[in-house]
This record gives sequence, C-alpha cells and structure tokens, in this order.
Amino acid sequence: MSQTVEKRIDIQSFLMNVLGFLLLWEWMRPLTVIGDTSELYMFIIFIGICFLLLFFQVKRILAAIIKLIVIFYMIHSIYYKGLFLDFAWIQDAILEFGHNIELLFRANWLEMTSIFRSLLFFILLWLMSYLIHFWMIHQKRILFFLVLTVSYITVLDTFSPYDAKYAIIRTIIIGFLVLGVLQFERIKGKEQLERYTDIGKKWSIPLLVFVLLSSTFAYLSPKASPQWPDPVPFLTGYGKGGEGAGGVGIKRIGYGTNDSNLGGPFLADDRVVFTVEARKRNYWRVETKDQYTGKGWEASAKLEQMPFIQENTVLNWYEGNAETEEAQAEIEMKMDYSHITYPAGLTSVEVDPDIVFSADPLTEKIRSYRGADAIKLKEYTVNYEYARFPINQLREVTGTGGLELEPGFLESYTQLPNSLPQRVRDLANEITSTKENRYEKVKAVESYFNNNSFLYDTVNVAIPASDQDYVDQFLFETQTGYCDNFSTSMIVLLRAVGIPSRWVKGYTEGEHKHGRIYEVTNNNAHSWVEVYFPEFGWVPFEPTKGFSNSNQFTIDLTSNGNNAETPVPQPEQDKPNLQDKLEKDPEVSSNNNNKSLLDQVKFEFSWKYFLIFLLSVILIGYVLFITRMKWLPFILIKAYKGKKNDNVYFKAYNALLKQLERAGISRKEGQTLRDFARYVDSFYHSDDMEKLTLSYERALYRRDNAIKEWEKSVELWENLIKKVSS
Repeated sequence: MSQTVEKRIDIQSFLMNVLGFLLLWEWMRPLTVIGDTSELYMFIIFIGICFLLLFFQVKRILAAIIKLIVIFYMIHSIYYKGLFLDFAWIQDAILEFGHNIELLFRANWLEMTSIFRSLLFFILLWLMSYLIHFWMIHQKRILFFLVLTVSYITVLDTFSPYDAKYAIIRTIIIGFLVLGVLQFERIKGKEQLERYTDIGKKWSIPLLVFVLLSSTFAYLSPKASPQWPDPVPFLTGYGKGGEGAGGVGIKRIGYGTNDSNLGGPFLADDRVVFTVEARKRNYWRVETKDQYTGKGWEASAKLEQMPFIQENTVLNWYEGNAETEEAQAEIEMKMDYSHITYPAGLTSVEVDPDIVFSADPLTEKIRSYRGADAIKLKEYTVNYEYARFPINQLREVTGTGGLELEPGFLESYTQLPNSLPQRVRDLANEITSTKENRYEKVKAVESYFNNNSFLYDTVNVAIPASDQDYVDQFLFETQTGYCDNFSTSMIVLLRAVGIPSRWVKGYTEGEHKHGRIYEVTNNNAHSWVEVYFPEFGWVPFEPTKGFSNSNQFTIDLTSNGNNAETPVPQPEQDKPNLQDKLEKDPEVSSNNNNKSLLDQVKFEFSWKYFLIFLLSVILIGYVLFITRMKWLPFILIKAYKGKKNDNVYFKAYNALLKQLERAGISRKEGQTLRDFARYVDSFYHSDDMEKLTLSYERALYRRDNAIKEWEKSVELWENLIKKVSS
C-alpha cells in the first residue's frame, strides 16, 4: 500500500503539536541567563501561534500573513510607543531594517540593532516550529532533534550559569512521550489499525505510566557525585599560572576596586546590582583611573575628598561646545554599596536632605554619608545633562587648549610607563599618521579593533607574564579579551600619540525589561574610554566589540556651502540611523552637499565575503541536489496535481519515470511501458504502476479523454510519486 500523510485534526495530532511546542520551549528557557534576550514570553507566544496554525492546517499564505502581523505587532510592543494601527512607527522601522540589511550583506553582525535581531529571531522560530511539526507529523521522527536538545541543554549547564537540572527532566519526559506516540503512529500505519477507534487509549495509558514511573525512579535514585570539579574553572584556570599569574585564578565579573593586575578569565554573575528608570540609554559610571602601570590601572594621586549635598559642585565633564539636554533617572539599588552609580553630566542627586556626598576629583568616585558614617543608599534620583557631540566641530580640534593648558593635566592623561614596548608606539603612529585632526585619530584607533582580527572572549583570556606588558600582549599576541583589554589598549595607543584620555569603569545600560525600566547585573560591569577635547570636555568612545556608545554624535551635512543653520534632526530614542553610519565612517565627507545621505554611505566590496557567499551557495546547492529525492516530489505534486489540460497527464507521467530513474529503477532500452510497469510493481509489491500505465496509454492513444483519465488517476500518480521517494 502507498503511505500517504493524512491531514487530520484529532487529539493525537494535537498532542504531538503540544509536545513539539514544549520541546522548542526548552531551547528558549536558557536565553534569559546566557544572553540579553528580553520579553521572552512574546517569543514563546509566537511559537504557540505557529503550532496552532499548523495544527488547524491554515493555508500557508493566510498563515504567513497572520505570523507577519503577529511579528510586527510584537516588535512594535517591545521597541515602539503609541498605537500599533497608528503606523507612524513604520517609517522608522523601514529605515532601520534597511540599514541593518546593509550591515547584513557587509557581514557586520555586531553592529546590527536589537530590533533587527529580534526580527531574525522570530523568523528562525517560524522555521523551527515548521520543521518540528514536519518531522513529527509527516516524517514521524524526532530522535535527532531530541538528542540535539539534550546536548544543547547539557553543554549550557556545563559552560554557562544556566542550571539545567529540571530542564533535563522535562526534556526526557517530553522526549519519551513524543517517541512513544510516534512509534504508535508508525505501527498503526504499518499494521492498518486505523479502524480500531479505541486503540489509542490502550496504547497511551501504559506509555504514560511507563514514562512517569521511569522518570520518577531515575530522579529519586542515588547518583554518583562528579568525578572532577566544574570543568570551566578546571579548563581555564589551570595552566595559566606562568610567571605573571601571581596566583590570579578565576575571577567573577562585577565591580571591584583593585585594577592593578588585569587579565585572565572570569565567571559570569547575573545577580542584579540595581534597576533604573530612565528615558535615555546611559552607561553608569563608578570611577576613573589615570595611571597605566603596564599591568593595569591605578590612581596617580589621592586627592582630598570634596563634599556636596545634592547639587554637584565638584565634578564637571562637559564644556561650552557640547550640546546637552536635561534628563533624569531613578535608581533602585539591589546590592549594597556606599558609592553611587551615575551617568556622565551629573548635576544633582535627589535623596534625603541629611545625606552628604563626597567626591574624589581625580577618580570621580562619589560616596554617600550620613554624618560621619558611610551609608548604602537604596533609592535615589539623579539629574544630569545628556550630551550630543557635533562631529563637524570635533574635527576642528587640532591643537591644545582648555584643561590641557593647566599644569599637570597632560602629564597625567598622556602618561605611559617607560617599559612600554616601542612597537606599541609604532602601531599608534601607523594607525593615526594619515589623520589630520584629533577626532579622526581617535576614531581611527577605535575602528582599529573592529577592522582587525580581535575577538571578544571572557574565558580564553591570557594573563601577561611578569616581564610582559598587558597591552602589548593583547595587541600583538592574543588579540582576544574583554572590555578591559579593548579600553586599556585604545587609551595606550591614544596616549602614545599625545592625545589625553582616561579609563572609566562602571556598568552598561543593562537589560531593558519594560517601559523605561532597565535591569543592571554584575554581567553588565564594563570599562570604556573618555578622550578630552578642548571646549567640549570628556567625550566617551567604545572600542569593545559588541558594544555601542551610549552618547550621540551629530553631523551637520549642510554646514559647508549652503549656509544653513538647521541641524540634522535627531531621533527621540537612541536608535541607529543613517546618520550614525556617517559618524562611524569618517571618510564620508560632509562637503558632498549635492548628494543625498544614502549616496554618501559607501558600500565596501569584499572578496572575502563574496567567496564566503559563493561557497555557501555551492554548499546549499549540493545539499539540495543530494536530497532532491525528499523535496522534489512535493514540487512535482504542487506543479501537476491541480492542473487540468490536455498535456498535464503526459508531463506528470514522464516526471514519474524520471523520479523512478533517480531512485535506481530505470527503464531498459526497448522495454515497453507495460513491461516496465510490471517490473516496478514487482519491486513495490503492488499493481499501482500497471493501473496507471493502462490509464496513461488510453489517454495517449485517445487524446480526447486525456483530462478525464488524469482526473481519475491523479491520486494513483501522487501515491506512486510519494512511494518512490520514501
């Protein structure tokens, strides 16, 4: 008999779809721990909608329209404000998607925005839900995906903070149920048991009892303890001693006060440090340091603490040419610290009137006191100036000025140890030699880490030996590290060409939860670079791969030649746009006023990525060729089954002959169609091919009834196509 896939809506099909949904859900659960995926429930809801549409067998076009509407509604709910039907947000979304597609073709994955990554993730879940449904309902196989799921969970449990103790139990229970149901489906089809209506109940009860009892017994039974410690510290901690290790082992990420010996791996820590409600995306400062020792950072002096009550009268970051706007953020601490975290541009802190703050003018670390006792604040509100920096004016900075004229300033912020290898200084001169102003030199150094083979990694990070410079090791040997490596190296390169800069440590903006709420954990601990520009103040830069600057840089495209004073409009939210493209590519000249913004964005052709694309196409083509017996029948059925004309029968029959030939059953030279049909039937133990051939011959010799013969035989032809391809 031919094996056809029945389209049915029954309890068994519903059960398999539910189990498939639960299995895919297990892939989603770790994302809140190992990644920065927020609003996870929306992705889970989307998976459920996909399986529901597949279960109810909604037509593909209609199902695709429904899924697209759901995707865009969810993206709007996460990233945009206002009503979904307002459609005002679509223009911003189109521009953003266009910009990200350009980045996609340029293989610049790290610069893609969260909105576009969410869209790609939705599409991936769409495909995964269909594949799981296809494997279970059509192929009646799921073992490979089940093994893959177990492997995925166990690897994450071993090498990440994710605890997969209960995930393994859930996966095994779901997997055994799926395997049992699919085995029953295969037996039912093979033994022709469809006519027994209650056989499903008789099969399901012992299956459920077996799975529950075996899982309970496995969970409660005694287990051997691990034979060796956690492999992550075991693999990364040992063998890293060397001369320079100095007993430095595996560290845990988070804020620490000692930065004198940087390097080495660290463990992730998802404990929440504080939550913040803010309209602007900000980096959160704790302190700065100015003296690079060759191994890490220290403060060059300990200045007298300067107090203030609420209004910040001690620290200042920006000067007259920096464009600022007033902003506010409400911070709720979850961990106890006697210092506060704050954004650059802090103007005041709203807190109880008996609280006094003490600031170090050099490190800019602000501590809180009640009387003479240090106090750990739980809640406070910071008012600050959010800065935008005009690129056109930053490019005009070529000489010294401002604070640089004060005694000791340049000595402090261009300081480098005498032991710094000469090749570091040579590299700095090489990177900046063709740049004419300070801004372009800084951007050239910042871009150097993105345009070369540097890797962001928190595990495989070396510790310099006792006679080895921390930056030199990163730039010329390992080229692998995390924020401390990138930020310190950028500062050293800038100082090597006389540009004053300093090291800042604190936290990134954290994970967006809902509305204006962000959650900052120890995993968000970070360091970055600030460069001094006369008449602008301290300007932040971000060299670390995978991170983006929280401040905006603006460019006035009409500043030369048109005498226009209207600035380029800035988006309300901190979203990447085409203007950011100009900022990241200093070679795009602002003098091309007669060209549109899109014309000025350069597309760089890369043979490397072209070859990767070409090899990918060849690989995909090869895979499609060797698997053509599996997917080609569906195309043939789609192409011929619904057609009704005089030639469709003859084309369909020839397609069947070619498919038989692909399966290794070829028609011999001189062999009649009837003889060949009997040979095929003997191979498949049926008489379907002979029946179809007799009908085909009637249509062939009596052309007036070809359509009627095709209508009578189309199901027989379809069964043969599927049988040959199985």
